[in-house]
Amino acid sequence: MELMGWFAIVPLSLISLLTGLIMSLGTKWGLFRHYWVLFSLILTIFATFILLQHMQTVSFYAGVATEMNNADVGNLRDGLQGELLHAGVGLLVLIVIQVLNVYKPRGMTPYGWRKQQELRPVSPAIDSAT
Repeated sequence: MELMGWFAIVPLSLISLLTGLIMSLGTKWGLFRHYWVLFSLILTIFATFILLQHMQTVSFYAGVATEMNNADVGNLRDGLQGELLHAGVGLLVLIVIQVLNVYKPRGMTPYGWRKQQELRPVSPAIDSAT
């Protein structure tokens, strides 16, 4: 699991963060225009940070597991009780991010509202009255 974590999960997490930033800056959704984009970004940063912190624990347990013989594996399993909860909460955060990115709930930030008003064309009837 240590190799899988460091060479697959961590790089994919960082790539997810990077591509999310690039896509938000290059699309009409923008990075600061909609609340769901901000929440998605914050949750992705949070999940990446927790993953990087947690990989130290994974590396520790991987080192302990390599030094054990088959008779002591039961003792190692007892120390991993909190890891299941950690994985479940991490999965829940990823599902929330996915739901936000698919359904795109309404709600614009004040910056997004201002930008939308700037881009809205002025109608000729209002323009001639002024």
